[in-house]
Amino acid sequence: MGRPLRPSRSRLSVPGKVILMGEHAAVYGRPAVVAAVDLRLSVEAGLTPAAGSADSGEVRLVLPDVGVEETHPWSEVVAYSDLARRRWCAFEAGEEPFVGDRASDALVRIAVGEAVASLPEAAASRLREHSLELRLRSQLPVGAGLGSSAAAAIGVVAAVRSLAGGTRSISGHQGGLTEDELIAIEAAALEVERRQHGFPSGIDSGTVLRGGVLLVRREGDELRFDDLPRPEWLRGAVEVLDSGTPGQTTGAVVTAVRRRYDDEPERTTAVFDRIEAAVESFRAALQDGGPRDAAAAIADGHRALVELGVVPPAVARRIASVEAAGGAAKISGAGALEGESAGALICMLAGRSAGTIDGISGLEPVSAAIGAGGLRFESRTVDRR
Repeated sequence: MGRPLRPSRSRLSVPGKVILMGEHAAVYGRPAVVAAVDLRLSVEAGLTPAAGSADSGEVRLVLPDVGVEETHPWSEVVAYSDLARRRWCAFEAGEEPFVGDRASDALVRIAVGEAVASLPEAAASRLREHSLELRLRSQLPVGAGLGSSAAAAIGVVAAVRSLAGGTRSISGHQGGLTEDELIAIEAAALEVERRQHGFPSGIDSGTVLRGGVLLVRREGDELRFDDLPRPEWLRGAVEVLDSGTPGQTTGAVVTAVRRRYDDEPERTTAVFDRIEAAVESFRAALQDGGPRDAAAAIADGHRALVELGVVPPAVARRIASVEAAGGAAKISGAGALEGESAGALICMLAGRSAGTIDGISGLEPVSAAIGAGGLRFESRTVDRR
């Protein structure tokens, strides 16, 4: 038996993200330009000895943003996560259709289970001899393409592993985390995302973990994240607007694109080629160009996404109004298959205010700095008694 865990508390935060260029094609190995945004999800976690027998530990979830306050036995939480894993494996094998769990607490319960599954058996056993409390608060709107599920997955996994002894971090941006621990957090969070979205690329969780403005490329089975320049014009020229929650989940949209790829591989590959070219143009604009070059890349990316079928006509009309005013815009994230909304829009408005352009004047701006820091442990305390 290892050393018993002591009562401890941990507080951390995780940013949201925007995909500036490359969504959907990235799932098929193409590069993308992504950025963390400074709307943050916070996690407060506490560990106390279970009252009673060694098997009497519980998991208490306090999620005020979605009206959840509940307590579950450890066995129930682990079984819930295991069932989600089995269902996803059946989907991956082509035996069942993908159906994401829409329960308001599903992602957090699954994330706790995947965090436990990522631990060595002895550490997991010691953890389950204690009671865990998790309290989450988020500035990120759900379903807006701003990485709310990735932030929650990273935050919960990192907090649980921290209390189990996975990190010695006290404070600061990823401060004190070993490379092995970062890899473990990222891998477990990707499993959580798979339960919610089917075949996620891993870009969302990797971006909110690291922070910054990044070029993401797939090298074999791994994703490589490289820092990109943040020219002075970037913050003022790029605006993020929320078009509203899509009518379909990210998993449903990703699955529809996969079905299209299976049915029309050559045509869909040609669209991915165009998206990849737009990614390269946007990267070049950040390194050597300016806002006009970036706007042209955004316009090219938008047209490819329309052909891919993830920009509903109502949203395309909004973007057409931006283009008529001399700007450019595109969805950021999965988009939608139909309806009036598609989550976040990346806009370059050529010096105009969004309020002066009819098609987007009523949309809510996302006021958050692009290029924010990633996972940040703000405090970790251990009872030394």
